[in-house]
Amino acid sequence: MTDAEMLEQFQMLTETVSRMIDASEHRMKVYMENQIGKRIDSLFDGYKLTHEKQWELERETEKLKEQVSDL
Repeated sequence: MTDAEMLEQFQMLTETVSRMIDASEHRMKVYMENQIGKRIDSLFDGYKLTHEKQWELERETEKLKEQVSDL
């Protein structure tokens, strides 16, 4: 096997590995968009609901304080 043939095989191998890495990178991006993005959205929704409930409880507490003060 000549040096030129070995160089050509090495270049083909390098191109193949590069394509495999690109495909793997694409799969990881798709996974992150589909799985992690949904989980972040769910966490944000939970955070939002928690704050809404907290505000509601604070308003109720204020009303109860007023009622106690009136008594």
